[in-house]
Amino acid sequence: MSIGVWMDKIIAKTTGKTSQIDSSIFKAYDIRGTYPHQINEYVAYRLGRAFVVFLKCKQVVIGRDMRLSSPSLHDALIMGITDQGADVVDVGICSTPMLYFSIADYDNESGIMITASHNPKEYNGFKLCRRKAGSISGYSGIEEIKKIMLENKFDDSKDRRSKLCRKDAWDQQSSKRDKKAEDCS
Repeated sequence: MSIGVWMDKIIAKTTGKTSQIDSSIFKAYDIRGTYPHQINEYVAYRLGRAFVVFLKCKQVVIGRDMRLSSPSLHDALIMGITDQGADVVDVGICSTPMLYFSIADYDNESGIMITASHNPKEYNGFKLCRRKAGSISGYSGIEEIKKIMLENKFDDSKDRRSKLCRKDAWDQQSSKRDKKAEDCS
């Protein structure tokens, strides 16, 4: 059974709905909606795959906020990214600026933050970045990612084995700050 079929069955069982993606979740600057009706593990998995296809990246840094739905979205996102052949650097629970720091200051290729920012607790979503923490918006990629997700335009030929690396964003930020302080003295 393919992962997509498996995810369809889980979504149908938990929400009573089939795994169709609601196109209204694709906003100007992020992807967000209510959990689990609009944003769910199926969406996270497909986003992970579509993100890697769109950027043709080999590595994605991911972080998440403290919402109750974030851990399961996090796991599905990792599965999608690695199934598409990219490595994941997981910085765990962090703020959006900490994720941006992890991308830009460590010269990582790209990143995804699982968060719905200021929205109420029933929401969740994803902020997408390319190298140097450059935002991916509706005008610079979200529409293309949406098309890949909705049209199932994934590359199923994996020619590399992907891996997961867990790093603490706070430790990264602290060590970088300490090093900069040492350089100044």
